[in-house]
Amino acid sequence: MNHSSILGSLTVLSTEMRDAIIPAYNSSKSALNMLTVQLANALRDTRIKVNAGHPGWVKTDMGGEQAPMEIVDGAKTAVALALLPDDGPSGGYFHLGQPLPW
Repeated sequence: MNHSSILGSLTVLSTEMRDAIIPAYNSSKSALNMLTVQLANALRDTRIKVNAGHPGWVKTDMGGEQAPMEIVDGAKTAVALALLPDDGPSGGYFHLGQPLPW
């Protein structure tokens, strides 16, 4: 599981979050999303699943106290993706079980 962010979504940044301009962060998360797709394709004939997960806006040093999610909730996506069954998705982008737009 690659720990991404909604701020790596080209779709989201070009539509609803146009003011979320953090060039190095956004670019690195977008690149991580591309790596997720490439690794998932390269490993598609194996049991290895490669997905990107967005934890949400979490109360951490980076997220700040104004963030709506507690750390335990921010971990839910990563845990779910780490525990995928053999027939689970690979090459996707998720938050709390829901697919996100690339």
